[in-house]
Amino acid sequence: QADHQEGLEQVRQQLVTLFAAENVELDEDLISSQTPPLSRTLTRDTQQEDDLAAFLLGENLRWSDQGGGIHLYGSDRGGVQFLDNGSFDAAGFASGNYVLAVCRAFCKEFGYGDLTFSADGTSATAVQYCDGYPVVNCTVSFTLDSGGLLTVTGTHLPDAYTESAPEEAPLSAAAALDAFLNNHRKSQTAVSRITDVYLCFELQSSASAAMTLVPAWCIVTDISGLNYYVNCITGAVTHS
Repeated sequence: QADHQEGLEQVRQQLVTLFAAENVELDEDLISSQTPPLSRTLTRDTQQEDDLAAFLLGENLRWSDQGGGIHLYGSDRGGVQFLDNGSFDAAGFASGNYVLAVCRAFCKEFGYGDLTFSADGTSATAVQYCDGYPVVNCTVSFTLDSGGLLTVTGTHLPDAYTESAPEEAPLSAAAALDAFLNNHRKSQTAVSRITDVYLCFELQSSASAAMTLVPAWCIVTDISGLNYYVNCITGAVTHS
């Protein structure tokens, strides 16, 4: 165990030096020793869709299957449509003065975090969390006015899933930073400091599985809004 710690310490110091050589500041305390979670294939859960629809539209809902994985719910307060990849689209409600509280309650009930309201208070966004990890490309957006909520659109992930163990060990934070640095050398972005490194999930959709969560390391830079994502399974580097 001591040897492992020592080895990790060496790797951290080497990385800090390599980053410095590219004029990027990296604090070695950001280099986590956490093991990434396993990939998950999610299973559609119509009960959760019922619950979400009821939260927005009240009870006594009309339900219809439109084919192609599209489910519709309706009530006198509006309607909501769900697709089999977790995305949904809801419109037409009124909750009057409680609109901010409704957004907060929705996020708490359905597992969203980092709720952010626009400066003028007419919209808000939040990020889906899964077992404590943010699912970076899985968000919900609200539009609101003084009369209440107008639309809620985004993606909601079901709780049911099966895990799949990768053939090889998933990338460590150090390996992810190394992949980022190689990418940085090629693309020559103006990044001068890494401000955070954390584990997250990315939502992927394919012909064989409508919803798969893949672990990734999020590397946050000093450029506002520019985050890099290193896939823990493939090592691919993408950015927001």
